[in-house]
Amino acid sequence: MTAAEVGRLAGVSPNTVRGWARRNPPLVATRLPNGQDGFLWSQLLEFCEVNAHLPAARKILDREHARTRSAAAADGLSKSTVDLETLRAIARDLRAAAHSNLQAALTAARHAEASAKAHREQLEHLATTLAAYDSALSTITAPATLHD
Repeated sequence: MTAAEVGRLAGVSPNTVRGWARRNPPLVATRLPNGQDGFLWSQLLEFCEVNAHLPAARKILDREHARTRSAAAADGLSKSTVDLETLRAIARDLRAAAHSNLQAALTAARHAEASAKAHREQLEHLATTLAAYDSALSTITAPATLHD
């Protein structure tokens, strides 16, 4: 998810999310195909656990715990039950990871195609050079003709 998406879901500014990516230890960001930083919800929650002293991180943790408790209470289930929003966040994280891997594979395939084309052109030039050498060698070593 982008910083804006994480910010919207977490209730904080996208600039706060971007700032966390520059902290030590940082909120880990991956480069999305569009060049933006991408963040995983699970990594955001881990970052907030480690940095619970930050007001915005504490706010996210409190909201997440309240959401988990209310979902568990509504369903009469334990606090460890995964709610729908968490599943959606996991699905978005998986989709982003799969998309990133697909883009990397496509880029590698394009590079392989370009490399194969360059190799083919190099071999064609080599074949032309060998044909010219063969022609020159034939001319040099040809027996004298009757008219010479």
